[in-house]
Amino acid sequence: MPQLIKNECKKMFLPVLLTTAALTIIMCVLIEKLYLSYTLHYDLEAWEVGTGGFSLLYPLFVVIPLCWNLYYERKNNFLLYIAPRVPVKKYLTAKWTAYALGAFCIMAVPYLLSAVYAIDIKAPVVPPETNTFSHVFQTAFVEKPLLYAAVLSCWRGVIGILAMTFGFVLAMYCKNIFVILTGPFIYSILENFIMAILSLEKYRLVVAFDPTCISFHAVTWLSFFTGPVLLLCVIGFTAFFLAKIRKSTVVNV
Repeated sequence: MPQLIKNECKKMFLPVLLTTAALTIIMCVLIEKLYLSYTLHYDLEAWEVGTGGFSLLYPLFVVIPLCWNLYYERKNNFLLYIAPRVPVKKYLTAKWTAYALGAFCIMAVPYLLSAVYAIDIKAPVVPPETNTFSHVFQTAFVEKPLLYAAVLSCWRGVIGILAMTFGFVLAMYCKNIFVILTGPFIYSILENFIMAILSLEKYRLVVAFDPTCISFHAVTWLSFFTGPVLLLCVIGFTAFFLAKIRKSTVVNV
C-alpha cells in the first residue's frame, strides 16, 4: 500500500504543485491590491479581504486538478489493466489517499503562506483611532494571528478533502467529466442557497469554511460541523445511489 500511495502521489505531484503555487501567488497579489481599500484594524484582516473570494470557488480548486485523472483511467480501461496485479479496491484506496494529501496541500498551503505574507511581509495596517473591532475567536485572532490562520487553513484543508471525495465518488461511477469536475461546486452553491432560504445561514458549508462570511454573533461550534457532516451524508447517498440503484460499475468490462 505505501508504494501504491507513493506512485499515485508522483502522478499528481505536478498538478498539485502548480495549483498550490498559482493560488498562493494570486492570494498574495489580491491581499496587496485590496487591503488598502478597506479600513482595517489588524494585519490578518488583510488576509481575509484578499482571500474571501475563494470561499465559494474552493471545490473547483481541489477537484479539477485531481479527479480528472481517475476519470481518464476509467475511460481508457486502465483499471482493467491493473486489476490482475492489484485489487481495484486497494488501488482506489491508495489513489484516494494520494488525492486527499493533494487536496489538503492545495487548500492549506496557499492560505497559510498568504497569511504569513499578510502578517509579516506586506506593509503594516494602520488602524483607525476608534477601535470598534469584533471578530469570531477574537482573542486568538488578535493575540496569536499566525496560530489562528494556521488552524483555520488546516481546517479548510480538511473541508477540501471532503469536496475532493465527492468528486472522487462521481469519478468512480460517472462518465460525464463535466458532472465530475463541477459536481461538488454546484452542490456547494445549491446547499448555500437552500440553507439561506431555510434561514439556516449559520449552518452552511461556506460558513464552516469561512466563519467571517456572516456576523460573528451567529457563529457557533455547530456552524463548523453541520455543513461538513451534511456533505458526508450527500457523498454516502450519492455512492449508494450510483452503485446500488443505478448499478453503475467502477470497472467497465
